[in-house]
Amino acid sequence: MNWRLQLGLALNLIVFATVLNSVGIVVERSISEWHIAKTVGGTLEGCKDLTIAATSLILASQVPKLGYRRVMMGGLLAVLVACALLAGVQQFWTVPILFVLCGASFALVKVSVYATVGLFAQTPAQHASAMNRLEGIYQIGALVAPVVFARMIESGNWINTYWFVASLALIAFLIWTVTPLKTESEAPGETRKGGLGEVKALLKRPQTLVFLLCAGVYVMIEQSIGTWLPSFNKDVLALTPERAALMLSLYFGSLALSRFLFGYLVRRISAFTLQLVYLACAFALLSAVLMTTAHGPWPAGGYLLVLVGFFIGPIYPTLNSMMLSSLDKSLHSSMTGLIIVASALGGTIGSQILGAISQHYTTHTAFHFPLLPISALAVLLILFHKLEKK
Repeated sequence: MNWRLQLGLALNLIVFATVLNSVGIVVERSISEWHIAKTVGGTLEGCKDLTIAATSLILASQVPKLGYRRVMMGGLLAVLVACALLAGVQQFWTVPILFVLCGASFALVKVSVYATVGLFAQTPAQHASAMNRLEGIYQIGALVAPVVFARMIESGNWINTYWFVASLALIAFLIWTVTPLKTESEAPGETRKGGLGEVKALLKRPQTLVFLLCAGVYVMIEQSIGTWLPSFNKDVLALTPERAALMLSLYFGSLALSRFLFGYLVRRISAFTLQLVYLACAFALLSAVLMTTAHGPWPAGGYLLVLVGFFIGPIYPTLNSMMLSSLDKSLHSSMTGLIIVASALGGTIGSQILGAISQHYTTHTAFHFPLLPISALAVLLILFHKLEKK
């Protein structure tokens, strides 16, 4: 891939990561400033993830017919408009609109990004490397958001962050106007059938079903922690709102760093072994934080939660790469759509559960929940590994 193409893909992910991973901060700020209930705050994750799931299920297989480049440009334009609306109006009713529009756009743009990687990667090793790199770049975007939010919170108007995101979306849009993507999948007269038939065929495979469970459970862990981490840092660790936002940035940074480093480790140790070791470390760290903060604030616990992100980070892109590399390239769009659906449902369910537990008990109690999907994911990984060997 040439440098403009790589830059365009990277900016796509950074823009959407900045918006979609701001949910946790928006929830905390909305509760504090607009006095919404915690259960209402938890629905914002659903506005994003359920829209992603529905759009992926219905339209993902049609993305090649629309054209990868055109889909990416349309998605960026939708983000620009949604961010400008929230930043200009500055009322809570615009927040669900933002996440619905960005969720629908992200579903289609992610399919385009993944499919583009499949067009250019020549070997499974190249594919896995590119996937981890792009997912790492996505986490860099997630890292940028809390840093900018923290500065805007200090300045007194956190919503102005969305003018910054709108500017990024405009830059990415302009780059794609001068970056042609000449591939066979961009041809408007493409004859492949696509549609729900491909999806049904994929779902008949046992390996696909186990893989989708792995993807959904993983995102349940990552997003439930990420969404409610600012609230945990504020309620349990007694950090200021701007400090809590910065800790969220470190969490996303740890996810990015682990994905960049994983590519080197996996050359010497099997991915399966590494994944199980990483999950065990994540379980131990989260348990340690919960035990040490059971009777009062312990600010250092925030750094251990950051390390939880480091140990779960590489699992998702590595699994995605293994699954996509085993399929014909013509099926990548449909499979990516299923990945996005499973991920969206997992993220929504996890955030809703944590929100409900936080509302009826405490935020500290709610953070015991991720220990369950961490354990379940280890079991599912073992089953997926056995199916893969067959």
